[in-house]
Amino acid sequence: MTARTDDTNKPVAKAGPGQALTIAGALDVAARRWGERAAIVEGDQRYAYAELRQRALRAASAFAGLGVRKGDRVAICLPNGMDWAVAFFGAVYAGAVVVPLNTALSAGELAYQVGHSGAAVMVVCGSYRNRDYRPVARQVRDGVGQRLQVVVAGGDGGEQDMLSWAKLTAPGDTQDGPGDISLPSLDVSDPAIMMYTSGTTGRPKGAVQTHRFISTLFGAVDRLEIRETDALVLYLPLFHIYALVAGMILMTLAGARVVLMARFDAGRSLRLIEEERATIMYGIPTTYIDQLNDPAVDTTDFSSLRYAFTPLTYDLCQKVRDKTGAVCLNPYGMTETSALSLVASLDDPPEVAMRTVGRPLGNLEVKVVDETTGKPVPSGAPGALLMRGPSVLWKYHEQPEATAAAIDADGWFNTGDLASVDEAGNVTFIGRRGDGYRVGGEMVDPVEVEAAIQSHPAVLRAAALGVPDERLGQVGYAWVEVRPASGVTEQELLAHAAGLLAPFKAPRQIRIISEFPVTPSGKVQKFRLREWVTA
Repeated sequence: MTARTDDTNKPVAKAGPGQALTIAGALDVAARRWGERAAIVEGDQRYAYAELRQRALRAASAFAGLGVRKGDRVAICLPNGMDWAVAFFGAVYAGAVVVPLNTALSAGELAYQVGHSGAAVMVVCGSYRNRDYRPVARQVRDGVGQRLQVVVAGGDGGEQDMLSWAKLTAPGDTQDGPGDISLPSLDVSDPAIMMYTSGTTGRPKGAVQTHRFISTLFGAVDRLEIRETDALVLYLPLFHIYALVAGMILMTLAGARVVLMARFDAGRSLRLIEEERATIMYGIPTTYIDQLNDPAVDTTDFSSLRYAFTPLTYDLCQKVRDKTGAVCLNPYGMTETSALSLVASLDDPPEVAMRTVGRPLGNLEVKVVDETTGKPVPSGAPGALLMRGPSVLWKYHEQPEATAAAIDADGWFNTGDLASVDEAGNVTFIGRRGDGYRVGGEMVDPVEVEAAIQSHPAVLRAAALGVPDERLGQVGYAWVEVRPASGVTEQELLAHAAGLLAPFKAPRQIRIISEFPVTPSGKVQKFRLREWVTA
C-alpha cells in the first residue's frame, strides 16, 4: 500500500518566487524575519539569529581563506554549542559539504570517516569530557591520505601545527559579511551534509544529503505548528541527524529557540525545560528513561510543553505522556531520510500518535511492498518499507554499488525496515528487517516480546532477537536493563514474560546487563547482542 501526505507544503518562509530554499537561505530568512530573537542559548549566553548569521558568514570567509571551495568537505568534531552552529552554517555558506563527527569515536574511527569523506578541514574541540582532542587530531591528520587542516576551538585555540578557531572567526572590519571573499551561490540540488550511518549492521557509510530535504521540514513546521515562540532544549548531539536536522535546522525554519546542552544530564535537562519554558521535548529511550527515573521529574513544571517526540515503545510513550502531560508523537526517520520523514498530527488520537509513526511529510511518498515480489501489499499487511522524495539521500559517498542496492531506478529507497500502512495512510513500524524470527515456523515480532518484558516494573529497557536452535530453527533471547537495587532475577522475568506471551513467543533465556550497546541515536545494536550469543 502507498501513502502520501494530505498536507499542503506551506513554507513559513520562502527564498523568492519560484526559488526553493537552501540551508543557508533558511538562516538568511530567519535573520531577516526574527533577527533579534534568540536562536541559540548556551549556558548564560543567548545569541540572536542576526548574530548567528554574522558569525556564520565570518566562518564562511575563514573556510574560503583556507582554500575550501564548493563541494569540498568540512568535518566538525565538537560538542553541542554555539561553535558547532557557527561552524555548520559557515561551512554551508562556503559551499562545503559538512561531515559531522561523533566526539566519542576513537582516533582510528575518526581517521576512517575523515579519510573516506575526503575532508579538507576538520574543526575539533580542544578538550571535552577529560579528553584532549589535539593529539587525537594529529593522529587523524597523520592517518589520512589527503592534506588536512586542523582548526581547534576552545582553550588557547590551537598550537603551532594547528589553527585557532577563535582567531579565524574573530570580527574584522566587515561585520555583516564575508569581506572581499566571494561565496558561491547554492542550489537545492547541491550536496550539504555527509552523515555517517550509525552502524546497526556494520561499518558506517557516508550518506550524502542535498539541500532538498528543507522542503520536507516545511511540512513538519506546518503539521507541528512550530512558531518563533517555541523552544527546544537539545541535549541530543548535533553530530546525529536527529538533532541536527529535526532539531537545529527545523527550529531555524520557524525562528524558534534552541537551548544547547554539551552533554546530557537528566536533572539539568529537566531544570532547563522548566527554566526556558520549553514547548518541545526530544529524546531517545535512554534519555527518557533517565529523566523518568530522576527524582526531579516529580517536581518539574512541564506545563509549557506542547509536544514530545517519543520514538519509543508504546508503554514508554504512555509513561512520558502521563508524567509530562504533553502530546507524545512517535516519529520515523533515519540517517538516509534526513531524520524526520513521518509523524502524526498534534490532534491525532494517542493510538495513532504513539502506536504508529504517522504519515509522510511534505512531498515524501511511502509504500509497503512484498519482500519477494516487490508489489504493494494490502492495507494493514506487513512488508518492506520504501520511501521516495526530497529527504532521501542522494548517494552513499564513493559507494555506487551500495547506492544502487538501496535506491532503485524509480528513486525508491529501501529503508531495510518492516512496516504496514492502514487505510488512513498511517504507517506502523514493525522493526528492522531481519529482527523478526521464526520459532518452529511461527513468526515472532521482537517488539511485542520487548513490550511484554518492559511491562515488569523493574525493567527499564529490553531487547529481543532470535538465535539459532537445532530443533525449532530459532528461539528467542532477550537482554534487559533493570532498575538499580530492584533485586529482580532472570527467572522472575522469564516467568513474567511467559505469563503474557504465547509459548513460542516467550524468550528461552533472559540476561540482565548493565547497559546496551547502542548507536549514537540510542538504537540497540542487535548485531552486537547476537555476537555475544554466537561467540
